[in-house]
Amino acid sequence: MGVIRPRAAAARQLADSHAWHVTATVDARPLGRTGRPQRVSILSILGRVPWPWWLLAPWSAVWVGLQAHGGGQSWHFFAEGGRLLFSGGPAGGLQLYATHPVLQIGPLALGISAVLQLLGPESGRMIALVAMSATGVPLLAALWRLLPAHERRRDGRLLAAGLVFLPVWTELTTHFGHLDDVLALGFSVVATHAVSRRHPVWAGVALAAAVDSKPWAAAFVPLLLALPRKDRPAAFGAFGAGVAVAWLPFLAADPHSLIAARFTIPNDYSSALRAIGVNSARTPSWDRPAQLALGVAAGCVAVRRGRWPAVILLAVAARILLDPGVYAYYTSGAVLGTITFDLLVTRWRLPWMTAAATALLYLTRFTHHLYPFTLHELGLLRAAFGIAVPVGVLCLPERWMRRPPGRHARVTRHRQERQHQPRYQPQRFPGPARRVPPARIDARHGISGGRRSSTRAGAGPHGPRPR
Repeated sequence: MGVIRPRAAAARQLADSHAWHVTATVDARPLGRTGRPQRVSILSILGRVPWPWWLLAPWSAVWVGLQAHGGGQSWHFFAEGGRLLFSGGPAGGLQLYATHPVLQIGPLALGISAVLQLLGPESGRMIALVAMSATGVPLLAALWRLLPAHERRRDGRLLAAGLVFLPVWTELTTHFGHLDDVLALGFSVVATHAVSRRHPVWAGVALAAAVDSKPWAAAFVPLLLALPRKDRPAAFGAFGAGVAVAWLPFLAADPHSLIAARFTIPNDYSSALRAIGVNSARTPSWDRPAQLALGVAAGCVAVRRGRWPAVILLAVAARILLDPGVYAYYTSGAVLGTITFDLLVTRWRLPWMTAAATALLYLTRFTHHLYPFTLHELGLLRAAFGIAVPVGVLCLPERWMRRPPGRHARVTRHRQERQHQPRYQPQRFPGPARRVPPARIDARHGISGGRRSSTRAGAGPHGPRPR
């Protein structure tokens, strides 16, 4: 016979076991000799950091030091724009973009620069340059975190990506100090995280912040199409609200603020725009809308193909192909886009797309001692990047691609599987059963023809039936 326990004792034992389970779940630190959880030291946390980061951090610092001499060459635009944004004169405030179309900078970037200017002109500049210069390694780490855990064990892939990406990124952050481009590209990475985790509101807010920092970031909008269909209204609603809050006050105060979108710059002789046959002296009137339309169209095709992390690369490639300028900081956006594509879309062990972009757009500026490229040849190289890279991104075979990141990526994968199946598959029915003729009856003996001929009339299988 079993021992019958009182109800109170059974309930107490159940409560104790449940409390132990909760404690073990909440506090999973190793126990010391006294039975209390040990304190996790900083050294133990640092020991878990993969070894490539210990090389990439000083590698980034070295390039920051090389670019620090004469750094922040474009910071005066942000200092002047931030001062005018909060000034009360007729040339500032909400009339800023109508009176100063040269400021192709979003209000969010100008607001941050104005806050930094409160610390002093030189102090604000130094703080901005130090903060921007420190974004390279965290940005690469954010992209690396989008990979599954089993793919993050390939340390060589991370090392190769960082060795190529960080020198080009410091040219944007340290040498030029373009706060608007840093914010726009950084918020695009945040939006990529939000899309991969299926947070539509945060994805829309991040992309709105990118557009509020740099208007050309509107070409990143196809990222929101990678969300499931039921999440897209919330994402586009948050995006539209964020853009309206930042830009509508300027348009309401002075409708001539749109003149900033028609601001022109000289058409450089080494630009891809001249290489493809557009020889106008300054920016054509159709150029900026064409950049946006081409970037958005290519991004939509990438989402349709299940390669939505390539949206950033395609938008920057459209800008390089059709922009009359050849500013060196454009290369940083291109390399960030190729790194995103190499890590999140392809199965390659090495970032080949990033290496190609760096060779075409960055290294060719330093080969004048070995092979002095002409201005037209440099334009052809930029045009080759703007054409060949998007074609390669959209047309690479599926066996080189990996599953796109995110919990909802299976939607795209199933959509691709359905594309390879015919829409109508004819169904084959067995039809009516074949007619079986009845057994032949022998009129003489009253038995069917299926029986043995040796069976006597009236006899069963075990002999004659009794009479």
